[in-house]
Amino acid sequence: MYGGVTRGAQVTGVAVCSLSLTWISTVLRFYVRVSILKFVGREDWLTIAAMIVFTVFCSLCLLAEFYGLGAHMVNIDDGFKAIGFKIIFICELLYVVSTTVTKLSISAYFLRLSIKRYQKIVIYTTLSVVLVFSTMYFGFLLFQCAPISYLWTKYESGQGKCLRSPILASVTYAHCAMSALTDWSFGILPIFFVWKMQMTPRTKLSVILVLSLGFFASTATIVRIVYIKALTETDDYSWEGINLVKWSMVEPAIAITAMNIATLRPMFKNFFHFASKKFDGSIDENEGRASDDSQKRFRGHSNSVNANDYSVEFAQLLGLSRVGVTTLITAGGSDAERNQMRKRFTLRRGSAMREKSDSESQTELNPVPTLGDEIDWSGGIKATTVVTQSRQ
Repeated sequence: MYGGVTRGAQVTGVAVCSLSLTWISTVLRFYVRVSILKFVGREDWLTIAAMIVFTVFCSLCLLAEFYGLGAHMVNIDDGFKAIGFKIIFICELLYVVSTTVTKLSISAYFLRLSIKRYQKIVIYTTLSVVLVFSTMYFGFLLFQCAPISYLWTKYESGQGKCLRSPILASVTYAHCAMSALTDWSFGILPIFFVWKMQMTPRTKLSVILVLSLGFFASTATIVRIVYIKALTETDDYSWEGINLVKWSMVEPAIAITAMNIATLRPMFKNFFHFASKKFDGSIDENEGRASDDSQKRFRGHSNSVNANDYSVEFAQLLGLSRVGVTTLITAGGSDAERNQMRKRFTLRRGSAMREKSDSESQTELNPVPTLGDEIDWSGGIKATTVVTQSRQ
């Protein structure tokens, strides 16, 4: 649909690579959730939504190449310019939606991992900033011309007006700055997740690195700022805009891929199970030692942390082990209340025994009585202590 030289092949290469990385990582993510964790949460459905929007976005960028994206403006017929800029307009809106939904998914995942009130406050604050700025930017892009269609009909003698390029660039700078800051926020937050947890430095570092990969998405955001400035200094939009389009695909691709990799630690644990098993075997050889040595081994397990440091869900999502002591305390009351409490504790005991069958060892002191046992409630408060040691 155009003549002369073109740089459109660059769009094809970036789009294919971006879609390949994001879809492969998404498939692996759902393999972990469905096959290993047996769990699919709201953050996973948000990831699917982000992938759908991102796929449509990349597909339209490829279609825009067909109508002249990457070629010089003088070499493109006016009718094809109108179609091409209409497609680019839709791509601009989809870019905002894609990055916003991706950050929503990251926020939902971090909320599931967070165990402290201040962590949730940081996540909700960051998410609020993302939603406010993204909504404003989406509206700005949507109504940058009056009427909206003048953005592409001006190449076919349409009537209307658009905002000047410096104004459009300034608003885009603000959105890019917000995007980079929120990426840094999500990149730094995992440090506080594990900073005070009782785990080995190697395990702590691996968790931080896996969860902070989204930080690299900010690099694409910063690069976009450079090309936005270049676009305000030229009228050859289809030729100079190629760089902005490429980095607009790279940014959400990095964010989505990093977000998916952050959920793959349980799979990595399975891949390195042989090495972990060998390590555990060296520990098992010394199980006959004195109790002091056993306690040292209990505290020094390479992938174990104190069970009081974080939730079971946190451990499962990141493929970590929980070790520690849990005490359940019950007291008297009505017959209905006592029966309800005994049922609850019995269910917990059954769940613990199922975990034991998955290569986890467990010792119980004062085991929880079953429903059929005779219980002397006149003795007052009853305590059940469970010592749990999980191995990988």
